[in-house]
Amino acid sequence: MSMHAAMDSKGFVEQLVAENEKWLAKLDAAPAMTGQGGAVGTLGALLKMALKNEMEAAAIAAEWVSTTPELEAKLVFARHAGDEARHFQLLAENAERLGISLQGYDPLDPPSPVLAYLRTLETTVERIAAALVAREAMGGRRNAQFLKFLEGIGQEHLADLYREVINPDEESHQQAGCRLLGSLAVTRPAQESARRAARQLLEIGDEVRSRTMEKSGVPVVPGC
Repeated sequence: MSMHAAMDSKGFVEQLVAENEKWLAKLDAAPAMTGQGGAVGTLGALLKMALKNEMEAAAIAAEWVSTTPELEAKLVFARHAGDEARHFQLLAENAERLGISLQGYDPLDPPSPVLAYLRTLETTVERIAAALVAREAMGGRRNAQFLKFLEGIGQEHLADLYREVINPDEESHQQAGCRLLGSLAVTRPAQESARRAARQLLEIGDEVRSRTMEKSGVPVVPGC
């Protein structure tokens, strides 16, 4: 293969996923538990982080439906927006059940650095690689940690929501993104753009996670 030729698109996606997984391996450590009282005291803050992530994922996918030319990609983004909005609603209902007030809480104000970056992406391959292939993989790893945290503090109702609904949906979104990227990233420039977008998303997401944990002292940061 010429150094200027594109990889086989299926091989490219497999390589990109492997690169992302290597980057995300740092999230595999078990969350630090600070004791029942302290852990429960952080739950309200963590749920608001989760709500923000879910709403931002829904918002950007919905914004892209009208500006994405490929029909299949439009449909994937529309389904993604609907699923993330459903996650938001389910989490909000759980917050209310737990007595956590969301009055005056606007999950889109201010937009996170991740959302701000996603809004700069103009091509379909960049959007898929960043929002579906990379961000959903990052969200899945973060939510696996959040699930362990919830189990550790006895929040079985919320743990079931992540185990049975949210985490399977995130895996499905990532798989849909991989299939779609495999059909669209068929040229070398497209593959390079996709790789840059995915890496930039992961770098920004990691920086935000580290800063959030340092500032707030939470042991985990939920994903989208």
